[in-house]
Formats: sequence, C-alpha cells, structure tokens
Amino acid sequence: MQKLAIFIYSLGSGGAERVVATLLPTLNLHFDTHLILMSEKISYDIKDTKIHFLEQSKADENAILKFIKLPFLAFKYKKLCEELDINTQFVFLNRPNYIALLARIFGLKSRLIINECTTPSVMYKKPSLTSFINKFLIKMLYNKADLILANSQGNKEDLLKNFKVDEIKCKILYNAIDLDGIEEKAKENIDFKEPFILTVGRLDKGKNHSLLIRAYSKLDTKLKLCILGEGVLKDSLEQLIRDLNLEDKVFLLGFDKNPYKYMSKCEFFAFASSFEGFSNVLIESLACSCAVVCTDHQSGAKELFKDNEFGLLVKVNDEKSMFEGLKTMLENSELRSTYKQKAKFRAKDFDKTKIAKEALAFLKD
Repeated sequence: MQKLAIFIYSLGSGGAERVVATLLPTLNLHFDTHLILMSEKISYDIKDTKIHFLEQSKADENAILKFIKLPFLAFKYKKLCEELDINTQFVFLNRPNYIALLARIFGLKSRLIINECTTPSVMYKKPSLTSFINKFLIKMLYNKADLILANSQGNKEDLLKNFKVDEIKCKILYNAIDLDGIEEKAKENIDFKEPFILTVGRLDKGKNHSLLIRAYSKLDTKLKLCILGEGVLKDSLEQLIRDLNLEDKVFLLGFDKNPYKYMSKCEFFAFASSFEGFSNVLIESLACSCAVVCTDHQSGAKELFKDNEFGLLVKVNDEKSMFEGLKTMLENSELRSTYKQKAKFRAKDFDKTKIAKEALAFLKD
C-alpha cells in the first residue's frame, strides 16, 4: 500500500484542520496514512492513522525565529519522510508548505502536493515583516511543488496573478464537509429559547463582528443576535455591546464544538468577514438549511453563493450595506424561505464523499 504523509500544523479547530479530519477516514482506506503535526492540539477523534510530531511549536513564537527555523525543520521533515518511506506528501497551511518545499530543495524525492486555503494577497496585504516573509516564500517556493491545490477559484486566480504560480500545476480542491454528520448533530437541542440571528467565527479583527453588531443595533427587531466563537477581541466586543445598550439582545456564547445545533434553529445566518479563503462555516450553514447574509469577501463568497442565488451578498467593511442586507432578510420572508429551501442542495456539492473522490484522483495521479 502506498504511504501518504499528511502534514499540517495541528488538528485544532480551524478550517483546514477540519477538512483534514473529514477526509482522513476515506484516505485511510486507500493509503498507509501518516499524520505529521507541529503542535499537540488535536480537536478530533483520529482513528487508524499514525501520528508523528515534527516539533512542539509555540503559538506566540517570534516571526524572525519562525523564519530562521524553517531550514532546520525542513531537514528534520525530510529525514522523517525518508525513514517512513513516504510516497506522497499532502501538505496544508503556509508554514508546513514552506517546510515541505524546502525539504524538496534539500533532496526529498517523494511527490509533493500542497494546499492553499487562503487568499495570500489579502491575508498578507498589511505591510509588516510577517507579510513580506510570507509573500517572498510563496513566490520563491510554491512552484517547486508537483501540484498546488487552491480551495477556491478566487484563491487560484490570486496565486496565478500575484504570485506567478505555474497554471499547469494549480488546480482546485474545495473544502469537504461531513453532510450526514452535520445533519445528525444539528438535531441536538440548545438552551437558547428566543428567536435569533446567528454568526460563527473567531473573535478577531478579520471576522468583523463589531461591524455586524453595529449594523444589527440599527434594526427594529425582537430577534436576538448570537455569536459563537472565542478570541482576542472578546473584551472589546463586550464593551461595544454595553456601549450600544444591547446586553439583552446580543450574546457572546463562546466556542461550541457543535455549532450546527444553533445553525439549524436560527432565523438566518449573518457573516461579516473581511476576507476568507473558502469558508467552512458558510458551507456548514448551508448544510443546516440556513438563509445567509454574507459579505462579498475575497475569494469564496461569490463563488459559493453564485451571485445571490444561494445567499444574499453585501459589501465588505460597509456597515450600511450589512444593515440593508440584514433588514432585507428580516423583512422578506419569501426570500428567506427560498434561500432555506436551496441551501442544502448547494451544500451537497461539498460533501466529503464527492470531495474525497477528487482528492484521491489528485493523490493517485
């Protein structure tokens, strides 16, 4: 049996991590699979997969130190793959990508497939040392892979246009969801009893919860706003809620490993993110038959919702546009009902069975 290395930073609660956990059971049927991690954080029940740790990375590690360590980690990764006699590498997220690509320069022979799940020109738009290093490494290293899998058409176009990635090597593999699993988990009861609008995402600047809260504050509605997620902006969002006198209307519910039980019961789903690669949360909300109001962020939103066919798109970083979108969804029950009826049909395009077949075709090519 062919030996497959899946290399990712951790199996925490992020989108790429969830995709790996979703695809693993199918990949295990076709490969002797080895999961290589850089952090002990594992949020999923992983079966029938051997796990190896390249190092125990610290989340707050200095950017310069991270850069300096890359060649040392690449040599270590090369040695591990050679010892395991790996035939194919399937690598996710920027830092593991760089390490695997450097390992190839250092002589690692096995086939290398990397995954790009962000829009790099947006992710690294803000001038900083971190942005400079990442853009430099993408331009210098990505073409050394055998195959580059972007998770949306927009991400692919960004790589081709702004990072001169070889078009022949660049393909699309959409994120996978476990549709049956989501449907089962969505049946679970919740403690929140009042009708509500829902959003899900880390409490950080990119998710733009503050804009959503301000837009919501202008609505004339009895619907509450529930926010699932945890993050660095929790205190400032709580202060914003107090400043707007919304303590009895907006609720920060923290992280819940089963957001689907909320998605299946909300009046509609709202998403104010400034940028995304191809959002798992949005696909999952469709799987729960949600009507969705979403910013037209780069790069996945227009692609996912097909220009308002499956969800209502509003302008990015535009409070007035978000308010108007929320108001439309609130007042137009026919539109809301249409979106709910269409949602699951669209979500089926990303079911793990379909995406796993496409992944296997790339891995076995």
